[in-house]
Amino acid sequence: MKNKSRILYLRATPMPGAGTRVLVHWLSWLDKNGYGVFVSAPNKGWLKERLSRFQNGKVLDANFFIPKYREYPRFLFLVFRLSLFVIKNRIDIIHCNSDVAYFAACMVARITRRPIVTHLRFHYRKEFYSWLFGSWRKPDLVILVSESFRREEIGKIHAVAPDTPVKALHNCIDVSEYPKGGSQEQFASDYLFYPAAIAERKRQIQLFQVDRLLQEEGENLRFLVAGQPKDKKYWELCKQESERYPGNHIEFVGHVNDVASMYRGAFLSLTLSEYETFGYSVLESMASGVPVVGYRIDAVEEVLGERTYLVDLDDIEALVKPVVELNGNAAQWEAYSKRLRQRALDYFSPDYICPKLLDMYADVLTKRSALRHVDDSTR
Repeated sequence: MKNKSRILYLRATPMPGAGTRVLVHWLSWLDKNGYGVFVSAPNKGWLKERLSRFQNGKVLDANFFIPKYREYPRFLFLVFRLSLFVIKNRIDIIHCNSDVAYFAACMVARITRRPIVTHLRFHYRKEFYSWLFGSWRKPDLVILVSESFRREEIGKIHAVAPDTPVKALHNCIDVSEYPKGGSQEQFASDYLFYPAAIAERKRQIQLFQVDRLLQEEGENLRFLVAGQPKDKKYWELCKQESERYPGNHIEFVGHVNDVASMYRGAFLSLTLSEYETFGYSVLESMASGVPVVGYRIDAVEEVLGERTYLVDLDDIEALVKPVVELNGNAAQWEAYSKRLRQRALDYFSPDYICPKLLDMYADVLTKRSALRHVDDSTR
């Protein structure tokens, strides 16, 4: 984008989840490269602290919600404030990476005649897309976080919004925020790190069986499991199993603010999920130089690349083998560590990803300009 167009980013939560962290990486890169940074989000907590670092930033404090009947006056006032912000700051594109903020974003886009881009990170049913993108809410571009995710979702999206461009753009990460991996201290560590929300599809309960098999192989390792419960019934099962299980090899540590410090001391990182649209914890492991062992699913393979230590889903015996292999071979562990960190630098840095994002914006603006030209010529 040669003319450095102005983009307004909308985010519904200030919490440092994967979506918010990726957004901050984009904004940091734009700010560093002389672009104006325009954000509308709840201006508090972790996000507020990060936004305060930008030299060229403007923030509109806003709490997004999907309105119910009695909330429409408050919703319309939010739309009015956003519309004024767009016009006053000569915004060219509205980029919404939150389904909760999408209704307000769409209304502002229609009022101000700006294109709207939406960014999705989760699987949805076709019925949800009908509700999200139906009628006047069709976006100018849908961005999904991986090619495998795009293949899974494009049919459902096009069933609702037939001609809408649907493109894949990987999440990015600032490797400088993570410790440089490959150290002897990491290799000598005795714990495997599994950062994931506690849910059935994440398969934390399998760790007890993994530990039994590792002990049979003579390995004395610990497991640190970071993440908050998203499935209460499954969390109760995990707690019950933990209470019955002898020893203290498996520890559930809950939410961790300083995730980088956990990677700093980890020997390996695990990914046991049944499905992912991307797998941001895998990318964080790569950035930290922590070798990844886990189950082979499309999105994780796409992030890790070739020559990985992935096994078939739910093959616990096969999962144990690379753990034992890497624990007994420092040179092999170090080579894998360096390869993963280099891949994170080469293919997932803001310097690599953000220009691709700007190219997508340029395509949207070119198409919108052409449509306006056709519309004007037919009058």
